[in-house]
Amino acid sequence: MKLTLVQGLLVTTVTIRHHGRHKVDERMVVDTGSAHTWVNVNAIEGELDLTPVGADEIVTAFGIGGRDVALRKTVDEITFDTFHAHAFPVDLGSLGPGLGGLIGLDLLWADQFLLDCGALEIRRVNHS
Repeated sequence: MKLTLVQGLLVTTVTIRHHGRHKVDERMVVDTGSAHTWVNVNAIEGELDLTPVGADEIVTAFGIGGRDVALRKTVDEITFDTFHAHAFPVDLGSLGPGLGGLIGLDLLWADQFLLDCGALEIRRVNHS
C-alpha cells in the first residue's frame, strides 16, 4: 500500500466499522512511536456511535506533546491495507486539526507490516 508524505508524516487510509456504520479516513499517520492506535474523536464525531460503555476504559497516553487522556474502546473492525482486525481496541482522543489519527504499533504488529520509507509503502510480510 502506498503512503503519502504530508508535512513530513507518513499518511494512509484506514476504515473503522462499528455498530453497522463505517468511517473511511485518509489522514491516518503511520506512527511507529505510538504504542496504540489513536483515533481523533473530532474526525469521527457524528459518523460513528462511540458512546462509552461499561467495558471501555480511560487511559493515559504519554508522548512528545506531554500527557493526554483517551477513551480506549473496542471497535467492531478496523481495516488497514488488506488487513481486517475484528474487535480491535483504539484510543479515542483529540489530535491536531487535519489528522484522522495514528496507526500505532499495536496495529502494525497485529499482522507484521513492513514499512519501506524509501519506496513510501507499507506491506504485509508474507502477503506481497
